[in-house]
Amino acid sequence: MIQTWNERAHAALKGKAGMLLAWSFACAFIVEAGTIVDPTLYGMRADTLFASGMWLIGSAVVSFMLYPIIIGYHWVLLGTVRREESQFKHVFRPLRQRYDKHVAATILLTVLQLLWTLLFLVPGIIKFFSYAFTYFILHDEPELSVRAAITKSRDLMRGRKGKAFKLILPFIPVYVLGLTLFFYFNAVFLAALSLFVATGLIRPFIVSRFAVMYEDARREYDAQWKSIREPDVAAAHVIQSS
Repeated sequence: MIQTWNERAHAALKGKAGMLLAWSFACAFIVEAGTIVDPTLYGMRADTLFASGMWLIGSAVVSFMLYPIIIGYHWVLLGTVRREESQFKHVFRPLRQRYDKHVAATILLTVLQLLWTLLFLVPGIIKFFSYAFTYFILHDEPELSVRAAITKSRDLMRGRKGKAFKLILPFIPVYVLGLTLFFYFNAVFLAALSLFVATGLIRPFIVSRFAVMYEDARREYDAQWKSIREPDVAAAHVIQSS
């Protein structure tokens, strides 16, 4: 199954990998706009601790406000897996449609992920996979609330987290290298740049594999739900007709 998912993701990206990589870096650059203008990133020191804190908070706020672009990138990769035509402007759809909901999803997922990671590293990793389908679900079922989308992501990923880990395992060393360099460099700018490059490089390959996996999980989930509902619907018709 993992080999099949890899092959399907590879086929979906064939001839488009370079373009999607460029879009990945472009999206990341836009989202990090708040950080880029932070003078402390380039070794400058704020006059006061308060000023330093305000720069940090401001950068975080801007990143959260712009992060729906990354959600849009997930949608573009989902469309790519579905053989749909995509343009770069499509990454901005979450900014134009239900913007407040997508910002709320970003904040809630970040908080949940952070809390689980602070509890211990392993639960944090497990929850990363549990929440991996949330953005896809927000695309396919926009009527769902953020919490309902997260819950459905957990349901779809139940029993599949081990496979999900194996699916993206080849790309984890790239992220670990970027994270290692992030902590190695004394210069904040170089540290941030190394992590920026690592995440930008692996994003299209990881998201496309999750998208392929999501497609199969969604079909199985819908089939199971249909098999449960059909007897109930038939019984209801019998009761009404009697």
